[in-house]
Order: sequence, then C-alpha cells, then structure tokens
Amino acid sequence: ALEWYEKALAIWEKHLGPEHPFTATSYNKIAFVYSRQGQYEKALEWYEKALAIREKHLGPEHPDTATSYHNIAFVYGNQDQYEKALEWFEKALVICEKHLGPEHPSTATSYNNIALVYDRQGQYEKALAGYEKALAIREKHLGPEHPSTAASYNKIAGVYFAQGQYEKALAWYKKELAICEKVLGPEHPFTATSYHNIAGVYFAQGQYEKALAWYKKDLAICEKVLGPEHPDTATSYNNIAFVYDSQGQYEKALAWYEKALVIRKKHLGPEHPDTAISYNNIAEMYSRQGQYEKALVWHEKALAIKEKHLGPEHPDTATSYNNIALVYLAQGQYEKALAWYVKAYHVLLAKFGQDHPHTQIVYKNMATTYAKTGNETAFTEWLEQAPSEKVSSHYGNPEIK
Repeated sequence: ALEWYEKALAIWEKHLGPEHPFTATSYNKIAFVYSRQGQYEKALEWYEKALAIREKHLGPEHPDTATSYHNIAFVYGNQDQYEKALEWFEKALVICEKHLGPEHPSTATSYNNIALVYDRQGQYEKALAGYEKALAIREKHLGPEHPSTAASYNKIAGVYFAQGQYEKALAWYKKELAICEKVLGPEHPFTATSYHNIAGVYFAQGQYEKALAWYKKDLAICEKVLGPEHPDTATSYNNIAFVYDSQGQYEKALAWYEKALVIRKKHLGPEHPDTAISYNNIAEMYSRQGQYEKALVWHEKALAIKEKHLGPEHPDTATSYNNIALVYLAQGQYEKALAWYVKAYHVLLAKFGQDHPHTQIVYKNMATTYAKTGNETAFTEWLEQAPSEKVSSHYGNPEIK
C-alpha cells in the first residue's frame, strides 16, 4: 500500500504542487500506513505535513483539519501519551460542535474518542460519560441497530467489565450481539468478536463451561470465514486454552496454546507482540503448576520481545516485569521479586499515575512481598524515596495477566 500511496503523492506534488489539499490527502494516507505498522514517529511526521496544508489552505476550523487533529491524537494515544491525545481530540471536538453541531455523528465520534483515552487511563466514570454521550447521538440519528450504535454498546460494556460489574457488561455485550447477528449475520467476524466478549465475561465470573461454549462459537466462525491459520483464529485457540488452563486441565491447555503459538510464529513472526502473549500464557500455566523454572524461561522470551519492540517503559513490558516478580515471589526469592516489582511500578506510575488499577495492583504486590520479608521498615523507607505522588490505599487484583 505504501508504494502506491507514494506513487500517487509524486503525481499530486508534480501536477498540483506540494501544498494542494489532494497532496495533503496523500500525506495523510502515507501516515496511516506508518501508524498501522507501529512506526508512530514517521506517522506523526506525515500527519503534521497534512495538517500544515489544511490549516493554511482550508483554515483551522475546516472538517478536514479536524480530521488531521483526530489522526494526530490517535498516534499520541497509541504511544500512551494520553494528555497530548486528549489535547488534540478536544481541538477536533471544538470544530465538530461548532460547524457540525452537538448531535452530528462526527461529533459523536469525537466524544467516543475522548472517552477512549479516559478508558485507557482507567478513568472509567469519565469514559462512561463520554461513551453515553456518543451513544445518545448514534441512537437518535443513526438508529438503534446501526453498527456505530453497536460499537457504543461495546465500549460501555467494556467499561463495566473493567469495573467488575459483570452483569451490566453482559447486558450491553448482548445488545451489541443482537445487532451484529441481525445486521451482519451470524458468521460475520464482528459477530465472532461479540461471542468472544460474552465468553470473556463468563470467564471472569468463573463460569468456565459457559465461557468455553461461547469461545467455541467464536472459533467456529474464525475457522470457517478466516481459515484455521489466521491470527484471529489463533486468538480463539489461545482463549480456549486459557479456559482449560484455569480449570487445571493443563494438557488440554498446552495443546491449544501451542496451536496458537505455531500460527503466530508462522504468520506474525517470532518477535510479534501476539507471539509474546503466547509465551506469557504458557509461562503462566507452568507457574500455576509450580514449574517455576520453566515459567521463567517463557516469561523471559516474552519480555525480550516486549523490550525490543515496545520498549522498556511500555505498560505491556511492565506486565512482564510484574509476572516475573510473581514467579520469584512464589519461589521465596523476595529480593529478586521486589527488584522486578519496582521496575513495573515505575513504568505504570509514569504512564498512568498512582490511581490506575494496574499501578495499584503492582503496589499491592510489593506490599505483600515486603510483608513476607517481615521488614515493614524497608517498605516505609521505599515509599519515602518513591516518586512524589502518594500511592492510594485502594488496591486492585493481585496480579496482572
């Protein structure tokens, strides 16, 4: 795609000039490819070239300029630079509200995108408010069965799921599913995603047989529509493995994990983040069986990928730090565990702040480890030396998975 966009750009630049709006559109498309590839700095560079043209020739309040603001915001969001993402999304929202009106579907998209940033920050009440504003517009102007309305149902369900309000999450996911089945059909990939989401709620509730049934519905669509070696099919294999793993059926779990891993290594590559997820899940399975040395080997394979491709300060890398710490904790190697928890804590504090659930999880894990050493004074001293933000006493679950 990049090659063709660059050819188109050469034509526009030659015949229309480097500052024509059509040229800006080519810049925008090239940026989109880089963004999809995870090359965010390059994406930002091209999006900013498009923005400069649009601001100059269309004006700072033109809808196409607002689109540029949106695109730049998404890049910052993907880089976990949430404050910058919010700033750019809000610039786009101002234009949409002023020129399209507060109830236009594009304005709803702006509300949704701002909510998405709050969601990723763990500010769930703000996220829910934004998603509900978007939903109200979509239901009114697009109708209760429009795919964009279904997308709003999905986002609201996701917030309730993150808050542990599983019955509410299930109700909203089923509203989404009803639209997908009716409008898109029972074998559409989006319908499969709905099955997957419902399975996830049942899994979180410990209703493993129901979770397995819904995951298998998801798998049936993926295998039929996408094929048995598609990465989305691998995700289905992985989810089924995780259910068996949680039931203590480790042989079945390993077989399904390995099916997922083979596909990911073959089609995504041995260093893709999804391949790292497979390594992590196999590690966790060995850890639950008390096979800690095997667990460490697989965790370290996952960590190597994350540090190389995401960087040492990415939240997913912090998850690996936390998981390695958990293995050392289980082995009674408290000093090693603490060293890894500290690495995880500093990453999450910097990215999300002290009140985010993931930061709180690692904090609790550290407190538990210090308690096991019997050295509460050391924990107090560490807190005094920690970053100036005081850690809340509200804890999440004891592990990040």
